[in-house]
Amino acid sequence: MRRKFEFLVPTLVISCAAFGGHSEAVVEGSEPPTPEITSPKLPDLKRPFRAIWVTRMDYRSPSDVRKVVDDAASLGLTDIIWQVRGQSDAFYSSDLEPWGRELFRDLPAHAAAPAFDPLALAVQQAHERGLKLHAWINVMPLWKGVTPPSDNSHPYNKHPEWRLYDQNGVAQALNDHYIIVNPVREDVQDHIVNVCRDLVTRYPVDGLHMDYVRFVSEKMDAKSIYPGDPASLKQFQDATGHTGVQSPTDRAAFQGWKRERITDLVRRIRKESLAGRADVEFSAAVWRRPELARDTYLQDAPLWLREGLIDRAIPMIYTDKDEQFGGDLQAWIAAAPGAVLSVGIGTYLQPFDQTPRQLEAARGTAKTRGFSIFAFSSLFDSADPTQRKDEKTNFERSQHARAIEAYIQSSARPKTAASDDR
Repeated sequence: MRRKFEFLVPTLVISCAAFGGHSEAVVEGSEPPTPEITSPKLPDLKRPFRAIWVTRMDYRSPSDVRKVVDDAASLGLTDIIWQVRGQSDAFYSSDLEPWGRELFRDLPAHAAAPAFDPLALAVQQAHERGLKLHAWINVMPLWKGVTPPSDNSHPYNKHPEWRLYDQNGVAQALNDHYIIVNPVREDVQDHIVNVCRDLVTRYPVDGLHMDYVRFVSEKMDAKSIYPGDPASLKQFQDATGHTGVQSPTDRAAFQGWKRERITDLVRRIRKESLAGRADVEFSAAVWRRPELARDTYLQDAPLWLREGLIDRAIPMIYTDKDEQFGGDLQAWIAAAPGAVLSVGIGTYLQPFDQTPRQLEAARGTAKTRGFSIFAFSSLFDSADPTQRKDEKTNFERSQHARAIEAYIQSSARPKTAASDDR
């Protein structure tokens, strides 16, 4: 049974036209039922794609959700990439993972659940405005911060065996960045596949979007072997025939095997989680250059594109250096010719006039299909308590939003037949 909401509010019901008009998703007050899917169509990957990432910090109330969707629509965007999973938690009604703690910031201390389902409301609002909504999950992160989660049902506490351990049996240390699950474990992959299946079968989302689908190694000790626990090393030995991880050859094989296991997970999500939801667009945010993604972060996204494991890759080319932007973009175009690539723009790093310039540079290649802006809080007032709200910063955000809106309006008039409103 789905967890009941603690606070009673009027129940709102939305029609899901995308599912033949028969399904309903409860927005506030109770659980969303399983959508009835009839003759689903494949996602249209040639349509205009103008997206924005909305983080889990950007909303805590129904009014926040409505504002985010209204603001996105005001820019002329077509898609919202809506974060629903940050650190093995849920920003929607789930039996698999606990509610995200950010949703409780304004609630009484005894609250067991928020008074509404943010994802159900976000889907409703997006569809009413003619926008598509993608459920965005952080795949590998288990927790972030130096204090463990207090909820005993959180996977960090419930499944300590899922953590990364080094060759000395020491768990990856909590820090100010993410610690991650052990991606080579079959039970870890089972859980992530189940989370993805649960999302797309109970909510009429238009897409499933993966972030951090890689080995998150920024704060790892370079001298440690992860995963170095006996079970993982035995798994490596059985799969490859290598009996150790000490020599350069063994280390290279170990890295390659971990990369393959991450690809195995992507393959399983495609095959198992999205079974019956052929209409769901499957996308991934990927590292800014393909060789860095593959070799450093074990994210073989060019392979995923070639094999059709994902429909769309969004390289996160976040920079205020136009030359680097152009070089990274060309590297991706060369690595995945003919694939659906939509450039990720880091507006938070840029002056307001630079974002349209990079958008136009990507559009001018005629090799990319659309873009995604990182992130909502760079353009609009957000519920994020860390967002700066002084007069100068508010004005700069407004300038940035208006510059992007103007660019979208101008680019909607194709310059040539090749541009097709990319």
